Amino acid sequence: MSGLDTRVVLIGLPIIAESLRTDLETALWVTQGYQIALTIGLLFLGRFTDMFGRVKLYIIGFVVFTVGSGFCVVAASGQQLILFRIIQGFGGACLILNSAAIITDVTPPEDLGFALGVNQIGWTAGAVSGLTVGGLLIDTLGWRVIFLVNVPVGIFATLWAHHRLREISKREAHFGFDYAGLAIFTSSLTLLLIAISLDTMDVISRLTSAFLYAVCLAMFIAFVYLEPRTREPLLDMRLFKNRLFSSGNISQFLNSLGFGALSLILILYFELIRGYDALNSGLLLIPLDVAFISIGPISGRMSDRYGTRLFTILGLGIGGLCYVVAALMLTANLPLFKVEALLVAIGLGQGLFSSPNISSVMGSVPRERHGVASGIRATMFNAGNVVSIGLVAYVVTTAIPYNVVSEIIIGTYTSLTVADATGFVTGMSRAFIVAAVITFTAMFASSLRGVEPKGRMKDRHYSSQTHSGAEVQEQVPCSDRAHKDVED
Repeated sequence: MSGLDTRVVLIGLPIIAESLRTDLETALWVTQGYQIALTIGLLFLGRFTDMFGRVKLYIIGFVVFTVGSGFCVVAASGQQLILFRIIQGFGGACLILNSAAIITDVTPPEDLGFALGVNQIGWTAGAVSGLTVGGLLIDTLGWRVIFLVNVPVGIFATLWAHHRLREISKREAHFGFDYAGLAIFTSSLTLLLIAISLDTMDVISRLTSAFLYAVCLAMFIAFVYLEPRTREPLLDMRLFKNRLFSSGNISQFLNSLGFGALSLILILYFELIRGYDALNSGLLLIPLDVAFISIGPISGRMSDRYGTRLFTILGLGIGGLCYVVAALMLTANLPLFKVEALLVAIGLGQGLFSSPNISSVMGSVPRERHGVASGIRATMFNAGNVVSIGLVAYVVTTAIPYNVVSEIIIGTYTSLTVADATGFVTGMSRAFIVAAVITFTAMFASSLRGVEPKGRMKDRHYSSQTHSGAEVQEQVPCSDRAHKDVED
């Protein structure tokens, strides 16, 4: 559900904008509002889930997501839809955050990479549905039905989770909440997106733009400075002393920053440059997701045996090279089978990186910190995605006028001139070059996690025991010596 609603709006954005008679900025914030709510929710809900229980927050997430979906169905304006998407986003944050934490709680350490790879398939399957089934529903029944289908699924899932899941995690004592940290982080991220949007529209001066970015940077520095000095920090900076945890999260953020807006670029490429409709554009993106789904559990299983470093570096390296190739070769005349082969290679790179990296991050902390760790990891992922869309829009508008891009998105620009098409391809190529530079930087960051020995999961993690008559993994924090080895 959360994966589907991340992608499906991209396919239906022009139709939604036309139906609600809204402008480009409002249309884009229908997507951005959901992503911002996901990002912010993942950060502060990570603390809540360790305090109040993963299963409880997971069930609440289904309720909130379902209610938000129902409101989206009846939205009468772009502003209302943004608000309801924000509600959806907070529910989606509960689902994404607690699914990884619950799976990590109950999975044997030697199988963790594989299990999280299977979990990733669920999200990707939803994303594929957003591009295919979502496109078909929009073309036949209208855009509101893409939110309506969530309601019966959400009701069923809420009841099923309530009856089938039980809490086995230990809850932490709590003495308050870091409201100041939440306010600073939320303000800095929102201001950054607003600054990028205004810069893209070219409605502010360079001096004003620089001032806004400086304020964002100052707020972020203040957040990083204050968190370790807070009794109940929103983001536990002590976890970043662990090289596996810090390297995994930094490379995750950079990879998402490079990859996050790829779907939007390719959808516009297929629709505008190649002339396909929304449904067929979505179908043409399936090879990327199929490759991702196919390799994810395999790379997770192999990383359980041989360590995560090799697979994360290899995956990011493949991704960076593919972006360079796309920047040089992706034109209106490139044979379609070569375009699809390129998408398959990108999907393989993402699949090689994703599962081992999640396993590395989640497996590097003791069990009682899984909620916070999952929240930080997912926050890094979504923060990269959120900023990526604005960054790509800005890069593309360096080669094609903003008003043309605006009319393209909201569906009022019926055909591209040769000059506009050339400008769009040039802007797209520049965006791919930026993505390549970011991804190669992520590869370097991933290499800093150090070399892990074979069988690291058993050595580094925890022991098993029987709990309440059922075989579950009761995970005991690793010894000081093991922590020292990981940090070294």
